[in-house]
Amino acid sequence: MPVAPSSLINAVGREQIGQTNTDSSARLDLIDRFTLISDPRSTRGRRHCLASILAIVACATVAVGGDCLTAIEQWADNAPQHILADLHIWRDPFTGLHRPPSERTIRRVLAALDGDELDACLTTFLNRPPGLPAAETHDRLPAPASRRTEREARRAAHRSPTPAPGLLPAYAVDGKRLKGARHPDGGRVHLISLAAHLDATVHAQRQIPAKSSEIGALDALLRQAGGTDLAGAVITADALDTQRASARLLIEEHHAHYVMIVKANQPTLHATAITALTGTDTDFAAVTHRETHRGHGRTEYRILRTAPADGIDFPYAAQVFRVLRHRGGLDGIRHSKEVCYGITDLTARQAGPAHLAAYVRGHWKAIENGVHHVRDVTFAEDACQARTATLPRALAAFRNLATGTLRRAGHVNIAHARREHGYDHQRVLDLFNLGPK
Repeated sequence: MPVAPSSLINAVGREQIGQTNTDSSARLDLIDRFTLISDPRSTRGRRHCLASILAIVACATVAVGGDCLTAIEQWADNAPQHILADLHIWRDPFTGLHRPPSERTIRRVLAALDGDELDACLTTFLNRPPGLPAAETHDRLPAPASRRTEREARRAAHRSPTPAPGLLPAYAVDGKRLKGARHPDGGRVHLISLAAHLDATVHAQRQIPAKSSEIGALDALLRQAGGTDLAGAVITADALDTQRASARLLIEEHHAHYVMIVKANQPTLHATAITALTGTDTDFAAVTHRETHRGHGRTEYRILRTAPADGIDFPYAAQVFRVLRHRGGLDGIRHSKEVCYGITDLTARQAGPAHLAAYVRGHWKAIENGVHHVRDVTFAEDACQARTATLPRALAAFRNLATGTLRRAGHVNIAHARREHGYDHQRVLDLFNLGPK
């Protein structure tokens, strides 16, 4: 039996969830967008509308992390009545009080949602075009000025090396396994995400179906990011399964460029890249980029050299490159070395060694540090024990929404920002521009 929408908006409106047309759904606020999602529950005995339940989860995830549904319930239980009214929470006709849903209701709803529909809804809201309404304060008092923790985070961000001019828009693709989650057949839940190098905002997220390769999920992921202009952009990836098919997909179907890391699971390609890049520093002096990064109690010295991909059997390959990383303490003494190889369709005129170094570094900063590390450490995702149906994926999507919205509001240190918003329910609503307009 097909599920019913949670409002009277018709099916045509629901199909616009994944679009960012400025004349339609891109102008919807968060709760209005939630009304476009199909409600999996029976209409019989339904008390809380789907949009209000999802609004509670979105707001509470900012404050309590979403690692525990009981914490989300507690956040709602401790919210003042005017906050619950702004979130369209059900009002008891006998007492006149707004009563939030229970932990059991929240769990049941999140577990039954269509994961693809939810991901499309949240990423479209998060990546709405510039100039549309963002977080406003509705003439309320602003949050206190950020203190030392935020200042230090900004200084760390500003210490990053200045990117080379002429960089194309770049997005990182990578998968992540949810440790505590399982499919009904015992398989692990594996999500694949597309994050912008610029600000680590997640533009799309998909779950990889059991017993399937990542190539189908990659195609669906890029199509979900339909509001993001991928034509001419650079997609960076860390050894995606079926790399040849992935390269063709990016070039032929999505008209994008690729920068991929080559690992030993492709022995022929790996050996060919090593051969093309073997030589003295003098031989590669004109096609070498060097940079040093200092921070987090260590120094890292990176050297990237390139070579033409002549004779290399890989779709649309133009260059191969090698990244040599030396790591050490702040005293400058190096104690470890790492070498990795990569391949790209970008020509030497489109991307020199400095550009490729920026793309490789940007991939790590966007998807590993900006998305996975924040969800694992700040939101304690690996400790989450949610396992039922769509529940793990839904909570991961709301963590992406919280992180991206905080960054769009100007926050750098997500842990610090969560603490700032955890003390005031109204501040969380202002972050999402919820309440009276």
